[in-house]
Amino acid sequence: MNPGPVRRRLSIGWRVSRAVLGVFGGWLFLAQVASAQAPVGTVADVGAAKLASELALGQRIYREGLGATGEPLLAVGAAQMRLSGKMVACAVCHRRSGYGGSEGQFVVRSITGPALRQEQSVAQHSPRIKAMLGTSQRPPYTEALLDRAIRGGIDAAGKPLDPVMPRYALSDVEARALSAYLFSLSSTPSPGVDDQEIHFATVLQPGVAAEKRRAMLDIMQAFVKDKDANVRSEEQRREAGTMRMYRAYRKWVLHVWELSGPSDTWAAQLEAYQAQQPVFALIGGLGNASWRPVHEFSERHEIPCVFPQTDLPVVAGPGHYTFYFTRGVTLEAEVLARHLRDQGGGRVVQVHRRGEASATAAAALRAALEPGIELEDRLLDGPADAAFWQSVAATKPAALVLWLAADELDRLPAWRDGATPVYLSFDLLGGKRPEALVKAGADLRLVYPSDLAPRHDARLLRNKLWLHTKGLPATDEAVQVNTQFAMTVVSDVIGHIADSFSRDYFVERIEHVVAQTPMPSLFPQVSLGPGQRFAAKGASVVRLLEGEKAGLKALSGWIVP
Repeated sequence: MNPGPVRRRLSIGWRVSRAVLGVFGGWLFLAQVASAQAPVGTVADVGAAKLASELALGQRIYREGLGATGEPLLAVGAAQMRLSGKMVACAVCHRRSGYGGSEGQFVVRSITGPALRQEQSVAQHSPRIKAMLGTSQRPPYTEALLDRAIRGGIDAAGKPLDPVMPRYALSDVEARALSAYLFSLSSTPSPGVDDQEIHFATVLQPGVAAEKRRAMLDIMQAFVKDKDANVRSEEQRREAGTMRMYRAYRKWVLHVWELSGPSDTWAAQLEAYQAQQPVFALIGGLGNASWRPVHEFSERHEIPCVFPQTDLPVVAGPGHYTFYFTRGVTLEAEVLARHLRDQGGGRVVQVHRRGEASATAAAALRAALEPGIELEDRLLDGPADAAFWQSVAATKPAALVLWLAADELDRLPAWRDGATPVYLSFDLLGGKRPEALVKAGADLRLVYPSDLAPRHDARLLRNKLWLHTKGLPATDEAVQVNTQFAMTVVSDVIGHIADSFSRDYFVERIEHVVAQTPMPSLFPQVSLGPGQRFAAKGASVVRLLEGEKAGLKALSGWIVP
């Protein structure tokens, strides 16, 4: 699998550290197969175990900057600066995939296994210099040449590497392990891809409303149908010699992974789905419960998970492979805390259930409120009868926060105290308006993740036109718009990576393309930087209006807590 032309022009100095990551999975898999096929105690079994151990050490050096003893590695950087640990982890500069990148004037060249083993030209950015000097070549890296580059700073052609590339103090064992990992990096496509097809899946948690499920799947299936309709034109491009376009093409196959039962059984269900048909990535997905079981599955198998629609993303801990739109109800609570502070504080009463989303939002608001704002919790256990709401009203709060779903608000007795602002959650409402409360004259306010009309309608015009051309009704704006966005991001990335089907490279390209994706999401501002996993960082507070032109009125600017 050869890197694309752009990657082949990157500077050689940075190639050394980056290559380790991607190949580990493929080599480890081969080692496991060899081990499984050979009797215990045979030479093949011992060799497979040794290779697996080497690759594991190489990965730890590459990703974490930790040596064979578990201690931080030491290296010397530019200006003879002594570096250690995470500062010299190869992935910091070369990223996990090994395909490199650039930052300012520094260009990080691809150091995947195939790139290291190829003879490559050194880029000359000036046409004049290129004409004078010609195209110089560097020979392929061998283990000895790679060891010299890593420890001594001399490339395969015998030239000094850029001083920015650290010179590592590695033992012979560590040097062999890092070389093995680098040579294996992205040497084969990640699971879920063959010469003809690329497999994706979307995950549905139990309890997702049928209309939301249909809204998402209709768009995904229409999108995949469009992609696969290009088979003939892609074959014609190949025959015409336009190989780059052909190399990127695979027939898309979308699998629907439906979970059932309690959440502690979901991990086993996901494992069974993946064993039946490995997928390259997960796209979208819907759920009302915590996404943690899916998140941990993605991290365990290093499978990208692209923009699931969940109120309960994993907001802390390891999370390299899952991209979320926002931090869900946690973000809403933090935005609301900032707004309440700006409103001058006062006594706040929040009502919540024991359910995951409601309880998570209440805990997040409690943690985010600044000293001086008094907060009273009211746990709603059982039916919300008139006596409960009378006791809430008797507290005379300066603000009332209801972390409740739309169906519960519809059953709530009319809240007639129009002087008390009542704050609601967009995520928990699920796109529904609590019309009974609006008509009762309550001062209803909403933590809102999008922009307002007319800009909102103009910004999403492309989405509406796409639905119209596909003959799909507009049923759930948030679900449909965000699904269109997720599918477009994946399509853009797959088109860019050509035949470099590395999951880690796929993840890195998502970071790059999100802000440039032409199909809008529900969120007016989305962006990602290296290592960032939440595309939308803020929200605003709006008032729900009553009348013929029922809509929203802004009460705050865009709040990024």
